[in-house]
Amino acid sequence: MDFVADNLVHDDQTQTVTATGNVEMVQGGRTLKADKVIYNLTTDKAKAVGNVVLTEANGDVHRADELELSKQMTEGYVDHVYSTLEDGSRLWADRGVREGGNVTTLTEAAYTPCEACETNPDAEPVWQIRASEVVHNKEEQRIVYRNATFDVFGVPVFWTPYVSHADGTVNQKSGLLTPSFGYSSDLGLQISNSYYYAIDPHRDATIGVTAMTDQLPLVFGEYRHRFNNAYLEMSGGATYSSRTEDVGGEDVEQDDEARGHLIVDGLWNINEKWRAGIGLELASDDQYMRQYDFSDDDVLENQIYVERFSGRNYAVGRLLSFQDIRIREEQRDQPNILPEMQVSMLGEPGQMLGGRWSADLSVLNLHREGSGQDMDRVVAELGWQRRLTSDTGLLTTVDLKLRGDGYYTSDRDIADSEPGRSNEGKETRGFASAHIVTTYPVVKDFERSQLVIAPEAALTVSPNISSESSNIPNEDSQDVQLDASNLFSSDRFPGYDRIEDGSHATYGVRTGVYGYDGSKGEIFLGQSYRLDDNTTPFPEGSGLSEDTSDLVGQVIASYKDMMDVNYRFQLDQDDMSSRRHEVDAIAYLGPVTLGSQYLYTKEIEGAELSEDREQIRGALAYRFSEEWQARTGILYDMSNDEEKGMREATFGLDYLGQCFTLSSTLERNLTRDSSGESGTEIMFRIGLKQIGEFSTSGVNLSSSSDDDDD
Repeated sequence: MDFVADNLVHDDQTQTVTATGNVEMVQGGRTLKADKVIYNLTTDKAKAVGNVVLTEANGDVHRADELELSKQMTEGYVDHVYSTLEDGSRLWADRGVREGGNVTTLTEAAYTPCEACETNPDAEPVWQIRASEVVHNKEEQRIVYRNATFDVFGVPVFWTPYVSHADGTVNQKSGLLTPSFGYSSDLGLQISNSYYYAIDPHRDATIGVTAMTDQLPLVFGEYRHRFNNAYLEMSGGATYSSRTEDVGGEDVEQDDEARGHLIVDGLWNINEKWRAGIGLELASDDQYMRQYDFSDDDVLENQIYVERFSGRNYAVGRLLSFQDIRIREEQRDQPNILPEMQVSMLGEPGQMLGGRWSADLSVLNLHREGSGQDMDRVVAELGWQRRLTSDTGLLTTVDLKLRGDGYYTSDRDIADSEPGRSNEGKETRGFASAHIVTTYPVVKDFERSQLVIAPEAALTVSPNISSESSNIPNEDSQDVQLDASNLFSSDRFPGYDRIEDGSHATYGVRTGVYGYDGSKGEIFLGQSYRLDDNTTPFPEGSGLSEDTSDLVGQVIASYKDMMDVNYRFQLDQDDMSSRRHEVDAIAYLGPVTLGSQYLYTKEIEGAELSEDREQIRGALAYRFSEEWQARTGILYDMSNDEEKGMREATFGLDYLGQCFTLSSTLERNLTRDSSGESGTEIMFRIGLKQIGEFSTSGVNLSSSSDDDDD
């Protein structure tokens, strides 16, 4: 033990040492400061009086009027203690007793995880728990209260004879989680609770049940396991309940049936070059995931895959299946991909004729249940690319490709639409292309910004093969969308099944002003032109169905960290009428945040976008103090007279305190009942630091009358 004091008196008869004046005593990593300390050499007890401050090895600080410690400061008592723990939590007590160095018992005590206010340290905390007795077991990392009262801003809210929670040092602890409550017209009054089981530091599990007055209970669970080089997460739920189904365009209530879901996510890093993974999303029906607030996804994807990374080379093999849970009058049979394999190899820069070579291979087996179209496909491609820079700053990229495809198709869709055609077929296809892109950026520096003007031109030369590949099915190239990101590509189709053949020229210009403060403004305009008279392979509405493509452009603007705007557009090449507009904008104006998204697009023949679509989404958040913010949002559909109207509106109020959060949200959804998410919900979420989170699963005020609003 080490002593520091202004005065030190040793009494041989009592075997005591009395230190006075700025006393500091250090033992076992603990530091004791006081006006006066009496240390008994025989009993190893130290009694401190006046301005007592005990600092633990872990950073806990205890202040008291009087304190007595023994056994290397691991046991003792304290009067009128005020403690600040290492995580900022605070404790008050009339008296405290410590035993065994781990268990501290406080009488007439209070605890709060809220840190003291800097401007008014004596102010009442946002919330605290007062109790006749508080027991803090450091070994078990748990705090237990008896005869406890929960106070908010010093006002008692409720009383309980017993309550406990983990202390601020625990990362994992078994126990009941905070329950949630809610109400909906479909499910009735709900109460949900779950138990968290900390198996070990690398594994845990949660199992719970949601009881409902209008439906049978829902059982749910989750299991997580972290390995040295892998992880596995599984979750799911099961119930027996009814739902609303779309039957012939009408919402029809279905009888009770077994329903549930399973989600699996796993990744295994086998070594530095190989890894494997699994991702499963399974649901019993189209409405289940949305009805019980598990997911808003439209399509569930299931896959098992293995990958290899080696320098610039990459390979992947996967098994894929999809579950479409969108609400449609006609459900298309989703394919299973059993399997898909892709290999991509890339040479060193300058390795071949001053450029780099590339090789790609894709193998696909696409299978549908029943009589749906099946397809086997092999695609192999060799490429060479070189980039050239002239002395004057002209940048040129030369890209050469040679490709071969092989297809085998059974149960072909064309056999249904054209009687007499075989429902099986084999097709091969060869294709070569040369693609040259040239740009000449001109730069001008100013005092606060830099101006860049970059005209760009491209020429793509390839044979005409459209008529030769008419029997090849189109599985992955239906959704064609021309924009600034793919205008200068040699092939504007998104997949393998369709190829942009023939020759075409592309031209455009990008102008940008870039401020040295991070602000910028960019404008891009571009167009392409087919150089031969053959029929274009692109569908109507894609922007590429004529010899001269639609005009596409993009405007990007940002001002420091206060505003960002991204505007993309497509104009009809004949009359400059609008074919597509997309705007994403967000602004940070002090305490106000504004966001908006606008979409207008014309239909594209043969694609998922089978009709014109126009909608706008807006959001506003106002933070009117450090802790409080209000937010609102709206989604409005302007597609046509039948569908026009508000689809979704939200309003929320949040309190974001240092140790307490409160979030309330009012949401109105005007989609059909068969979607599983229509109606009005009021949701509350309360978070208490170190105790957990209390939330309502949603107070749904929807009723059958909502149908009239659609």
